[in-house]
Amino acid sequence: MKINTKHAIIIILPIVLFFILNAVYNARSPVLIVTEESFLQLYSGERAEKEAAKTAAALFRPVKTVTIANDAGFDIVPVAVMDVSPDPYCVIFPLRFARSAKLFAEQNPEITVIILEGSFPDTEKPVELVIGSDISNFFIYKTDINSDFYNAGLASLTLDQGKNGNIVVFTEKNLPQARENFLRALNDRGNLLETRFYTSFMQYSEVSNLSCIVLAGSGADIVENKPGTPVIMFTWIDPSLLPMDIVLVIDDSPWAQALRAVKMASAVEKTGFIKSKFRYIDRKRFGGRLLRL
Repeated sequence: MKINTKHAIIIILPIVLFFILNAVYNARSPVLIVTEESFLQLYSGERAEKEAAKTAAALFRPVKTVTIANDAGFDIVPVAVMDVSPDPYCVIFPLRFARSAKLFAEQNPEITVIILEGSFPDTEKPVELVIGSDISNFFIYKTDINSDFYNAGLASLTLDQGKNGNIVVFTEKNLPQARENFLRALNDRGNLLETRFYTSFMQYSEVSNLSCIVLAGSGADIVENKPGTPVIMFTWIDPSLLPMDIVLVIDDSPWAQALRAVKMASAVEKTGFIKSKFRYIDRKRFGGRLLRL
C-alpha cells in the first residue's frame, strides 16, 4: 500500500506539535496556591482542579494546589510548598497564611509571593503591618469589594425583572462605600428599588414583596424564612452545598483570583484590587438575561 506523504504529514504534524507543546508546558515552573484541608473540602477538590486547569491553560503553565493540614504550624507551610515544587513561578497565599508567606518570602527572595486579602479579612490590621514592608518579593492584592457590590446591584435589578420589589442586603460589617456602590448600580439603570441593609439577622424585621436577598457574610437565617426568594451570596463554598434558592455566587477564592493575580504580579503591580467571579447557579431565574460581570 502506497502511503501519501502529504496525508502522512497532515496526520503526524499535529501529534508532534502536541507533544512539543506538552513538553514545553510541563517544563515551565508552576503557580502554587496554598490552602488548608478544611477549606479545600468546603470549596471542593474537584472544583479546585477545574479552576486550576482553566488558569493553567490561560497562563500556559501548570497551576498546583498545596494542601496544608489544618493543625500544621506556620513554619511547616514553606516546607510543604517546596515539596510540591522547589522552583515555582510564584506562590499564592491567602491572608490567613501571612506568617507562613513572610517566612517563605524571607527564605526564597527570588520567588514571587502573592497574598490575597479577600473580601472580609480576618484581621483588622492592614496586611502590610502583618507581614512588614521590607520584603521586595511581596505582591499584595485585595478583593475589589466595591466593584463586586456594584455588580451585585446590577444582578439584583435583573432578578427583580421590573416588579419593583424590595431588596435586603446583609453584610459582615458596616461597609458604607460598598453600600453606595450597590445603590449606584440601581440608580445607573434608572430604577432605585427599596433596599434595606443589615449587619446581622437580629436587626431584620419582616419585609414584604422581596425580589432579592443579598448575603455578604451574615443573615443566612433569612433563606429558611423566605423560601423561593432568589439569593445572591458572597461565598467561596461549593455551590452544591448551598440552599436551592441561591442563584448567583460571588466567589473571591484564590482559584477565582489566581489568573488576574499572576498577571498583575508579572506586570510588577505591587498592590491592587481584583474582582470576584460571578457564578450563575440558576440561569433561568435571570430570565435568560445573564450579566457579563
